[in-house]
Amino acid sequence: MVQASPLFARPTTTLSAWYAVSIFVVMFGFSFIDRLILSLLAPSIHEHLHISDTQLGILFGMGFGVVYALMGLPLAHLLDKHRRVPLVAAGVALWSLCTVASGFAPNFLSLIFLRSGVAIGEAVLSPAVISIIADLFPRDKRVLPTTIYTAVGAVMYTGALVFGGLMFQLATGMSASLGLEAWQITFVLVGLPGLLLAPLLLLTVPEPVRVGDIKAEEFATVSQAWAYFRGERRLYGGLFLGAAAISICNSAKIAWVPTLLIRSHGMHPSQAGYMFGTVGLLSGFIGAITWPSVVRFWTARGRKDALITVFAIALTISWICFGLVGFMRSLTFLFVAIGIGGFFSAALAVLVPILIQMVTPGRMRGRAMALYLTATGLVGLGLGPPLAALISDQFFKGQFAIGYGLAALIFVTGPFASLAIWSIRGPYRTALDKAEVLEEL
Repeated sequence: MVQASPLFARPTTTLSAWYAVSIFVVMFGFSFIDRLILSLLAPSIHEHLHISDTQLGILFGMGFGVVYALMGLPLAHLLDKHRRVPLVAAGVALWSLCTVASGFAPNFLSLIFLRSGVAIGEAVLSPAVISIIADLFPRDKRVLPTTIYTAVGAVMYTGALVFGGLMFQLATGMSASLGLEAWQITFVLVGLPGLLLAPLLLLTVPEPVRVGDIKAEEFATVSQAWAYFRGERRLYGGLFLGAAAISICNSAKIAWVPTLLIRSHGMHPSQAGYMFGTVGLLSGFIGAITWPSVVRFWTARGRKDALITVFAIALTISWICFGLVGFMRSLTFLFVAIGIGGFFSAALAVLVPILIQMVTPGRMRGRAMALYLTATGLVGLGLGPPLAALISDQFFKGQFAIGYGLAALIFVTGPFASLAIWSIRGPYRTALDKAEVLEEL
């Protein structure tokens, strides 16, 4: 086990802490670009490598999503035991190399191997960063840097494709002179920045001392980690179950609302993507900034469980709005519902990492974050879209069938998510009291 030493001491200035956050924010942004660029390049890859739509679907799902979810926990175990900054640098280098190499993949099997490498590299980032931020800033200063980091996800989910489009346009102009296809050059262009960021992080950001550790070895083994989660099963069990349930709603919404707009409301695909993406981007970003401020304001006035209360209320309003989308006949009201739902739904992305920082011991934060990402990724992406389609096919007919299927799934799953989160208010208050005592030692 690596012990804290002066060489890897916690940054002593606010400036150095914020410098580290800025590096992580840029890395997180590029992770979305490397993750989503395949969707922009899919037609070209389909044409030149003769890969079917089914195989492209596997590249999105099993090639990335499933690997990303399943690798999170074992990688987080390493992060909680060893120095995190070098592991993050290695992860960034791995996903960037795999992205660059994807431009030279000759077939489907090589692409799925490289996409899995992207997933493994990216699975390191967020569990490590959430843990590191908690050690860079005192308890009362963690909300802002965490909010900025998590808000990048809301922005880059759409912004990544804008940047990717610019790179594809640049690559098209370079194609003839380099003798490569534009999609190949695009992979190289979006992968290269990570190869510069990885050594920059390693050389300029020191490993911070972990905060909230009674003993460095206390949670070193898998059995000790399991014992911790078992002891706090009411807190983490309710949190992860609630997060998984609301992620089923959110994943189904993201997957099928564009189809609903095209099939049921007659929108052109590009118009549907622009409208849905713009409304989601703006509402999500505003929500990501708003909810931590609301929690901070309420907590300062003596509400110990403000974070859980705000989270439960916000996610309840979000799934009600998204469920109503399936019944809407007016596009105006539909986009209003999407915007309101997106604003409240942003609470999931920003409040859960803050919760984990606040109550989880230093050497367990990475694994707690990885379990959360596994619950939302594996369960949400794995069950949400296919279940909505299955309900639609089995029980509804006509042009609005997918909307009814989406609504049915959300109105069944959403209440379970609300109840699960609401049930952890007491365990959260207890865990928060323990964590505050530990950090005072």
